Amino acid sequence: MELITNEFAFSFASDGWNYFRALVAEYEKNSNIALEDTTFFRFFQHERVRSVRYLNDLLFLHDPNGRSRNDGYKFYLGTYPWGDHVAGGPWGHHYDQVEGKTTRDLYGYRRNPWYQPGDRYPLEIEWNETIQLYHSITRGYLPLRCGHLPEVTLLVRRNGEIRAIRYNGQHRLAVLSLLGYKKVTALVPSASSISDDLASWPTVSTLPKVVHQREVVVREAEVEDWYYVKEGLCTPEQALEIFHAFFELNGRERITHLGLPSVY
Repeated sequence: MELITNEFAFSFASDGWNYFRALVAEYEKNSNIALEDTTFFRFFQHERVRSVRYLNDLLFLHDPNGRSRNDGYKFYLGTYPWGDHVAGGPWGHHYDQVEGKTTRDLYGYRRNPWYQPGDRYPLEIEWNETIQLYHSITRGYLPLRCGHLPEVTLLVRRNGEIRAIRYNGQHRLAVLSLLGYKKVTALVPSASSISDDLASWPTVSTLPKVVHQREVVVREAEVEDWYYVKEGLCTPEQALEIFHAFFELNGRERITHLGLPSVY
């Protein structure tokens, strides 16, 4: 569990901070708490979070210099230097305004809390469904009861250090981490299985609808082959800044910067 983070580097590790884990922690302390009184809700309502337009903004929310740097490539939400398809991007309200697309309902009607941060509707859905899952898991965790095991993709540094990024099962991982699970069985999906899923996914990415293994197991040593680097859209240095953020950030630096209680 210590090695798993989410797609925006909000870690499930014991020393990290993840907004879904905070949701469960606060509910566990007070099951009568109202959504609008939670750190989860206040986090998404914070003006800094509501101003997020790009992945860069979100990763470096706590770092004004990193966030405002204008000489680097700006990655739309759901995209990474190594590709678009594993995270289902690009998407987001800002992306739609700039590119003239419609990505709000890719995950279902207003289901994505990051599409337009601050929108209460998806937060209510997340609140209710995460609490239901919490109650289910506290009665006993049977992984396959959820239909499948959690899945992760991997980032691998040159020195062999790894970080696992959730592909699915984020809410489950949040509940399990709060309940003290130190280990969890997760799968690394094959590139072909993600490509099969992608065939029916209404992506607006301009990339060919094929996922390569280097997008599932992303190696620092192969940075020159990452899509956005290979196409000359960003430099290797800019790409590696994003890559290394998943090792160096855990979410706690951002919740602290925002001045909100971490809850756990």
